[in-house]
Amino acid sequence: MQNQIMKRAIIFCHILLAYSLLSEAQEISPYLFGQNHWMAKSDEGDRPGYIHLLWPKIQESGVKLIRIGGGGYEHRFPNRVTLKAIIDSIQGIGAEPLLQVPSHYSAEEASELVEFFNKDPKRKPIRFWSIGNEPLLRVRHDRESMLKKLDDVYAFLTRIAPAMKLADPTINILIYDGSGIPIGNTEKLNYEAYEALCGGRLDVTGKDENGHWMIDGINWHIYPNRQEYDRDDVVFSSIFSIRKAARQITELIEKANQKHGRNGDARLIWGLTEINVNAGNPNREVSGIGCPSFLGGQFIAEVYGIGMENGAYTVAPWCISETDRVRTDFGFIGLPADFYPRSSYYHTQLLALHMSGTFLHTESNMSYVHAIGSINDSEICVMILNRDQFHNYEFDLILNKDEKSEKPLIIRADVGLQKTISGSIPNQTTQMFVLSRSGEIKEEYNYGLTHNLKNLPPEKK
Repeated sequence: MQNQIMKRAIIFCHILLAYSLLSEAQEISPYLFGQNHWMAKSDEGDRPGYIHLLWPKIQESGVKLIRIGGGGYEHRFPNRVTLKAIIDSIQGIGAEPLLQVPSHYSAEEASELVEFFNKDPKRKPIRFWSIGNEPLLRVRHDRESMLKKLDDVYAFLTRIAPAMKLADPTINILIYDGSGIPIGNTEKLNYEAYEALCGGRLDVTGKDENGHWMIDGINWHIYPNRQEYDRDDVVFSSIFSIRKAARQITELIEKANQKHGRNGDARLIWGLTEINVNAGNPNREVSGIGCPSFLGGQFIAEVYGIGMENGAYTVAPWCISETDRVRTDFGFIGLPADFYPRSSYYHTQLLALHMSGTFLHTESNMSYVHAIGSINDSEICVMILNRDQFHNYEFDLILNKDEKSEKPLIIRADVGLQKTISGSIPNQTTQMFVLSRSGEIKEEYNYGLTHNLKNLPPEKK
């Protein structure tokens, strides 16, 4: 128990230090709230897929980017008829597709694919593309094998990316959707691989032989918990490791920007294109700690917050719906035939429909309670996440930097208003406040474990 307390205290201090280093307003990408197109009928043999039934629910979630990628599409790339239908469905709900090109494609195949979708005047062109999926997954336990395999990654990137840019120089190519490295019972960013490709010995961030930027950004994956983990790992260690990885990626791309003089629209971007509590979902218990749990939804909200804070162009959890196996049931939409939205769905929806503009720095004096904020020309939004399993809190949400409070829980979001909003938040509950720029409550939402257990949506007060 003492070790757990020390671990929480150390991580909490590191998070506060990271917050203190923020210096300028970070714009929130219009594509930040993403998802992964998995699983549809015929994606993987005779396994059932239901996405064709779910597009209205997907649209209502507010997601604005959907990746067509992952291991399934790397090895079983859809035919053109199927692919067109997927892309039409994504664009039809007002979202942007991110299309993954198989790493085994020739330059000619990759070029033809881009031309097929982006040179047809009757179609909306695809803006975001990637190449391959987790190519180092099978060798990530062995550094020597991993580094050797990384040369193969460089080879397919330098074969495919220039051909794609020659077909359409306006596209954005993101690489390389790499898996994390298992360290004990956790997973961390494969920093060495990204360092090599992003400004290092296998640098792909400069211009190709045709004078085009070879790639435009970095995609990465992480499932921070292995098989044995507990609630505190989800609440503290996981978030700390993802925040650290985001900082590492932003530092790498900034060095590469400086190395190649990439300024303005040419600056590299980054996305987290696969994320969830873990990669071996332990169960479907709403009150548990797996991907479909209420806590799992709060975890996804926090990761979106990290993306907002660090300038991600997208955060795309895995996945929309994959319900036929417990160990892969990560989806934000639940089991057939009801297809009830899960905690991860409603947390995504609350954020996607209300948070825009710039990231708003927030502070909490309780380690189990975190807040996420945004501010735009007309609204201030603050989401409060009480991950505590037992404690309810009376709180003050203070909208300036100086005002004091005697409440047990103090949330501070300094927007220079002499305004305090008081309330109470039960354990295992999320609250969202949508405020006017003068600090008046416009909308207030309450969503907790008790709602989730009854398959109820957030309650609007």
